[in-house]
Amino acid sequence: MWEKIVFNLLSNAFKHTFEGSIGVTLVWHGEHVELSVSDTGVGIPEAELPRVFERFQRVKGARSRSHEGTGIGLALVQELATLHGGAVRVDSTQDRGTTFSVTIKTGRDHLPQGRIVAASTPSSGSKAGAAYVAEALHSLPDEALEAPPGETDGPGPRDHAHARARILLADDNADMRQYVTDLLGRYYDVTAVPDGQAALEAIGTAPPDLVLSDVMMPRLDGFGLLKALRAEERTRRLPIILLSARAGEEASVGALDAGADDYLVKPFTARELIARVRAHVELARQRHAWERELERSNQELRSVNRGLEAFTSTVSHDVRQPLNTMIGFADFLLSGNPGPLNDKQQECLTAILRGGQRLATLTEDLLRFAAAGHKPLATEHVVTSALVRAVVDELKAAHPERAVEVHIGALPDVNADPTLLRQVFANLVGNAFKFTRDRERASVEISGELQGGECVYCFRDNGVGFDMRHADQLFRIFQRLQGAEQFEGKGVGLSIVLDIVERHGGHISAKATPGAGAEFTFTLPAPHGS
Repeated sequence: MWEKIVFNLLSNAFKHTFEGSIGVTLVWHGEHVELSVSDTGVGIPEAELPRVFERFQRVKGARSRSHEGTGIGLALVQELATLHGGAVRVDSTQDRGTTFSVTIKTGRDHLPQGRIVAASTPSSGSKAGAAYVAEALHSLPDEALEAPPGETDGPGPRDHAHARARILLADDNADMRQYVTDLLGRYYDVTAVPDGQAALEAIGTAPPDLVLSDVMMPRLDGFGLLKALRAEERTRRLPIILLSARAGEEASVGALDAGADDYLVKPFTARELIARVRAHVELARQRHAWERELERSNQELRSVNRGLEAFTSTVSHDVRQPLNTMIGFADFLLSGNPGPLNDKQQECLTAILRGGQRLATLTEDLLRFAAAGHKPLATEHVVTSALVRAVVDELKAAHPERAVEVHIGALPDVNADPTLLRQVFANLVGNAFKFTRDRERASVEISGELQGGECVYCFRDNGVGFDMRHADQLFRIFQRLQGAEQFEGKGVGLSIVLDIVERHGGHISAKATPGAGAEFTFTLPAPHGS
């Protein structure tokens, strides 16, 4: 949404500015941020200012670089700003320029919680951006169409920063193939073929940087070629521009829905073709650069994780032996051997025993976490209701002082690693036992059902709950929510749960209300035939 706001304001300024400059600023004012896009363009008559944010409203007679436009861009900007709890205003003087300012409050506390989703990767360099860039380039004079940045006069190595991009053109009209080849050949290495089948054969094992294809062709048409390329992993993200004599919104939307990156109507101008191709080639190159950088970072992280896991495993094993010795002797002395203890000795040994047991639990959790990523899954049919009852019985035996009502509903069976799945149930039920400690009538409800192709399991308790603003910390190792300091634990269990669930192809989520309990829901793929 933010991208649409910025692009619409920049596009508007570009269309109506013929000399001078366009300025973009982003300024923080306390708890608010203000985006301003100003230009020295034609400006807006004072009488038109009250209506500029109305849908389908266009200033009559205003000079513009293009005749396109529906009058919904500024209305969209206002609606998107309002959705974020912000506002947009305009200051303009005819023949002197215009400034649009969008003000939005920082943070998310002022927004409806039901409309907020997990943050995603910023869409810089998206298809929408390419369309705005292509439109802007189409509006420039001929002399602005210089060779695309980074292109050279001759071919070079494919991995070189300044290599000429390779374009594959599929068109059954020989004259069109020659025209487009001559036009793009100044900047790119162009291979021309007469139909979609020949295009697939030409791609072979070395996909080009972009495919330019006519829609109507013999043997395999443009849509058939598009479908075939999108079905293959190595060509799935290959930029594809379709060419057709069919104009109109229905044709272009149909092409984009089918998976094309762009749609160009014949006859098209040389400027328009070059601009569209240039934009998509540069976006593809930028995406490849990001992917290489991401893979390099992932490799570094995997190396660091392997080192940390090995270190954790070694240290945990080395700690286990003296720890067990300490726990054993403390328990031996508390049992009255070799003789009775006074109150102070009893108190000190009890503290030693409890501390040792807590450290032993943490050590076991660390060992499980370190081994989770390496242990292969040994899947088999698991009767989950029996497994959950066994876990609950063990917890009740280990904590006889805890009067917790446990309600176990019908649970779907699943194909999973029973040892790892037991850890999932033990951690989730154990958490419910732990965080209902201060409740007079503590209760835990465990339910499950089949939904589509998934087994869904839900664990609810009436414990202390947590603040959803901090929920992103839940499944991080060694992370504990605010207010949980009075409960034992080091923030390892839910990290193990997340890893095991994801390794089985499932996902997990949580929700809660402070003081009113928590709910964890995780899914696993349903067995075939369920």
